[in-house]
Amino acid sequence: MEEEVDTSVTRNGRNMTGPGAVAEITRESAYNSNGDPFFLHSSDHPGMMLVTTSLTGNNYLTWSRSMKIALGVKLKLGFVDGRIAQPDEGTTEFELWTRVNYMVISWILNSISKEIADAFLYTTTAKELWDKIAERFGESNGPLLYQIQRDISSITQGNESVAMYYTRLKRLWDELTCLMPIPPCTCGSAKAVVDLHSFNRLMQFLMGLSDCYDNIRSQILVMEPLPSVNRAYSLVLRVEKQREVHTAFNESKDSSGLFAKTQNTNQPYRRDGTNRGNNKKTDMGRKEEESGEKTILSRSPKGYSNRVYIQSIGQ
Repeated sequence: MEEEVDTSVTRNGRNMTGPGAVAEITRESAYNSNGDPFFLHSSDHPGMMLVTTSLTGNNYLTWSRSMKIALGVKLKLGFVDGRIAQPDEGTTEFELWTRVNYMVISWILNSISKEIADAFLYTTTAKELWDKIAERFGESNGPLLYQIQRDISSITQGNESVAMYYTRLKRLWDELTCLMPIPPCTCGSAKAVVDLHSFNRLMQFLMGLSDCYDNIRSQILVMEPLPSVNRAYSLVLRVEKQREVHTAFNESKDSSGLFAKTQNTNQPYRRDGTNRGNNKKTDMGRKEEESGEKTILSRSPKGYSNRVYIQSIGQ
């Protein structure tokens, strides 16, 4: 009698065949795709564009933020910030690391404009490439801080909607916070620093509003305590929506009145101002009045004929 041979394949001491093997492989694949920084999906390729806006030299701050988010989603951020170190050569991990490292380099180069991408083509690691880009475009914070502060102090709503105005202002605030983050503090003065930061933003938002929002601006300024800038934005936006509804209602009302007036104007009128539909006189009668004659209709004297004789008598 032949002995049964166990042909099951094991991985790390686990049985990968038989009942539950498919579920085990599925769980392992899910782990690799969600927790392994060396994992590359079948859709990942060197020509991918991770961000929609390319680095041009003047937008380093927004570009780097977008790239960090995209790399973080793919668990590859450690390749540019140094958390995933290069393994020793000759090991299996080194081959995996090299493959993913070149993939990240390709993604970064694809997100740089063609005019400046050639200057970084010969970098060997993703971290080296990232550091060189930061050194060239991210270190000149002085002029950039000046420009952001100047834009914040001069920005106004103008003819824009409240949402568009607030979005522009919010983006400048975020860029300024990225360049000058508030240092973490666990002492009692931390709340005072945050309150002062919120107060400055509230004043900047209110100062840039159009003059048509003077009433709601005055109401916000007398609130005790002062609301946050997000709360103030919500109040101003509510006033804007109410004005839009009121304007739309008035326009609809004016259009209805104009339409009714046009309909009345299209009715035919006589010279004396009376409506033709209410006129009981015939066209013959009007002609007679204009000629100064009066028409008398009578039958034939003998009554033998249906002929009608017309006699004209001068007035």
